[in-house]
Amino acid sequence: MTAGFMRRSLSDFVPLLLGDGGLPEILDEIRTELSVGIAWRELDTGNVVCRGDPVFEERMLSFPLQEIVRIYVSYEVDVSGNVVGRLVLDRPKGLSGPPRELLEDSLSVLRLFYRQRLAENRLKTRYRNEFVQDLIYGRVYHEEEIRNRARAFHWKLEGDGVICLVVSSEWEETDREGADKERANGSASDEALLNGFNLIQSRVLAFFPKSIYARLPDSLIVLLSLQIPEDRGREARLRDFRGALREVLESALHDARERCGIRFFASAGGWRSRPILAHQSYQEARQAQMILRSGISHHDFVFWEQLGGSRMIAILADLEPAREFCRETLAPLLEEARDGEELIHTLLCVEECGGDLGRAAKTLSLHYNTLRYRLRRIHEILDLAAHDGERRFNLSLALRIHRVLSRNRTA
Repeated sequence: MTAGFMRRSLSDFVPLLLGDGGLPEILDEIRTELSVGIAWRELDTGNVVCRGDPVFEERMLSFPLQEIVRIYVSYEVDVSGNVVGRLVLDRPKGLSGPPRELLEDSLSVLRLFYRQRLAENRLKTRYRNEFVQDLIYGRVYHEEEIRNRARAFHWKLEGDGVICLVVSSEWEETDREGADKERANGSASDEALLNGFNLIQSRVLAFFPKSIYARLPDSLIVLLSLQIPEDRGREARLRDFRGALREVLESALHDARERCGIRFFASAGGWRSRPILAHQSYQEARQAQMILRSGISHHDFVFWEQLGGSRMIAILADLEPAREFCRETLAPLLEEARDGEELIHTLLCVEECGGDLGRAAKTLSLHYNTLRYRLRRIHEILDLAAHDGERRFNLSLALRIHRVLSRNRTA
């Protein structure tokens, strides 16, 4: 065996893996095993843990990964085909390193540690997601159960109220380095989406640590814990809290869009005095999402309370009788005209422009006379009289419900 190296058995690491030993203790043992300075760079978090002289440590903390890989001997560590990090040795490339057996043992210990941690994280994530979903879907009926389950995540709920935050995404047509077309399908889109959600989640949790979250297939749910005394200062406290939340989210949504090329939407429901009422705040946040995604609101983040009359449209769009009303009212356009959706879009645009045909024509990129022809055709199909106020109201309401539903197919 090479001088200076002492082979230890893998079993020597078992107490660390099964006991309270964490990554720093394992790296201490690996450094002793390999008799060389080491650094560990974790892929998910970007964290760096060094065990070496000050010069090596400074380089590991300041050099980009590509430069480190170019200069030093290093090894990727994967678990089930997924790279979790890189072990870097304080040895320039080209020099002989530790014996292969010792190196393999060290890499195996790191794999075992991360396999165990991934399994624990999966279990914790599953329980956390189940807990949050039980809260937002109203499946918890006793506050004592909430307190008991919350303790597992160090979430203190005594006397705290809650606001539900929902974050979702929409693929956006951008031309940033031509990446948008490549992202329509495949792993690039998945990675960009994950990075965007991670960025937003980390920003929110950094500013509001008394929160619990769940990652659903198409969204991020955050329950923000907020204690507000029942006195005259309640509205002022809520206003300050909303201001801080808006500042954090607007910055996070902007950065996620810039870095990932994806537009994200965030909405917050109203404050509820007890966590057992979280499902009410979630319902409001979800319905606010419907308004955001429909384009009725031109913002990326909104509070339910600030939506005004649009809240009624979202509530109606959730009701089957209102959906049936929408289908019945717009049926002549959709059934008798091949370009029914285009005609509906034209009507919506005219409404949003306050009946200003010149502005609507410009928005639709149509000649003014073409727009007037379309409107005459719509009136003929619907048999719409100029002074039939009730039918015009019904049409306007159906158009707005249709817009919300068409942009929220899974709603």
